[in-house]
Amino acid sequence: MDIDMLVGDLGVTVDTGPLPKGWWGAYDRTGHAIILRHGLAPIQRKSTLAHELGHAWYQHVRGDKKAERQASVWAARRLIKAGAFIDALHQTQTAQGTAHILGVLPRDITTYISTLTPAETLLIRQIITPQREP
Repeated sequence: MDIDMLVGDLGVTVDTGPLPKGWWGAYDRTGHAIILRHGLAPIQRKSTLAHELGHAWYQHVRGDKKAERQASVWAARRLIKAGAFIDALHQTQTAQGTAHILGVLPRDITTYISTLTPAETLLIRQIITPQREP
C-alpha cells in the first residue's frame, strides 16, 4: 500500500518543521499531526513517515520502547510485502541489498525479519534455497 495514501486514510496532517537533533520525524497525538525533518532523502522520508503513521495508528502518547517497536513493526509490515521480500532475497541475502531493492531502509528489513514466525522463516528458506537435483 502507498504510504501517502495511508495519510489520508488515517486523517493525519503531515508537514515539515524543526525537530530535536537526531530526529527525522515526530507524531503529535493532540493535533493528529506528523512533523518530518526538512531535507530527508525520499527513502528516509518514506520510512520515517511510515513509522510515524504507526504511532498515529496506535494513538501513542509517548515514544517509549514498546511504542517505538509497535510503530516500527507497523511500518515494516506496510512497507514490505512478502512476495517482494522473497523476490529480493533471490538477488541478495543482505539487509542492505534487500533494502536497496525494495526502496526501504535497512532497519525496515531488520524489523520485518524480526517479525517473521519460525514457519514463515522456514518457508522463505525453502523458497530461496536452490533445489539440488538427485
